[in-house]
Amino acid sequence: MLALILVAFLSTAFAARPGFQTSGAVEWRDCSNAADTWIPISKFGISPNPVPVPGKTVVELTSELKHELKNAVDMDVIFEKELLGQFTKVVCVKDVGTCHYDDPCNFLNVFKGDAGCPKQLADNGLPCTCPFNPTAINLPPSTFTVTNINSAWGFLATGTYHVKITVTEKATSTVRGCLEAYLAIARN
Repeated sequence: MLALILVAFLSTAFAARPGFQTSGAVEWRDCSNAADTWIPISKFGISPNPVPVPGKTVVELTSELKHELKNAVDMDVIFEKELLGQFTKVVCVKDVGTCHYDDPCNFLNVFKGDAGCPKQLADNGLPCTCPFNPTAINLPPSTFTVTNINSAWGFLATGTYHVKITVTEKATSTVRGCLEAYLAIARN
């Protein structure tokens, strides 16, 4: 009897959160309304578990962009770290943390410089800068390498995180895309 209780406890303690899928190191869900979304996400994965920083991380994504995205949207990022059993928002500093972006296209202009779009995205025909035109999004498992982390962010490099990214149409205040995820990161 005790063994059954233990198995029941462990299976619920380590199961995905309700409504979330588990893929590699991440529990995730498309949190947009299917009738309103411009960016339905059907597959998302990150591995290994925990994600090493610095280190190599494999990311995969299958989605579709159903509508042109340009400066007609806002983007909100909620970035929380688990501390003492509670998720606590990380403040927005230099566009990292829990931030609101009035113009996500401007934020992505960093990829217009000499470095350009990350090779993993470019090799798969995925753009990094606006405007984003309607297209299928298929990023097969692709390795990204984080070579270092700014010492100012070192305290964030280990822990369990909750991230929610919401894209909202400015004209109607309708959520047009939403991805919510939980993952663990470990500093190497």
